[in-house]
Amino acid sequence: MYTLPQYTKSKVNRLIPSPVRKALGAKPGDDLLWEISPDAVRLKLAPKDWMSYLRGSGTGVYGNSDEYIKSLRNEWSKS
Repeated sequence: MYTLPQYTKSKVNRLIPSPVRKALGAKPGDDLLWEISPDAVRLKLAPKDWMSYLRGSGTGVYGNSDEYIKSLRNEWSKS
């Protein structure tokens, strides 16, 4: 699956049916995200603040950082 952003600054006009706009709560000027997968296309409102939206999304991806740092420090030779 991949996400395709559609910004209002683009020169492409988009026509979103009224029931879809109402369900999304979309207003003129809102940015949209198209999530495209082999069996479906999903339309979402783009977040207003990407930093808040993405905060915490990588938690656990690289394991526990505290344990990793502790294991590295244990590897150091004590002089």
